Amino acid sequence: MRTTFSTAAGRFRAYGHEVTLEILGLEINAFVYFFEDASITKNVLGRNGWLNRIRLGIVDHDSLIYLSSYND
Repeated sequence: MRTTFSTAAGRFRAYGHEVTLEILGLEINAFVYFFEDASITKNVLGRNGWLNRIRLGIVDHDSLIYLSSYND
């Protein structure tokens, strides 16, 4: 899916692809976008993605990571 994005640095075109991410047994469907112009080397981070769909807990002292679906 071809889309044009506008940022503070300007506009660019990208192609979106639906992917399924699997993180420690949790499957999350997401759209990822790739720049139309391969010479662009910057990263653009959106507001919606896999991170807002999980609960993540880190206990550094015990070297533990807790991960679950946000709805669990």
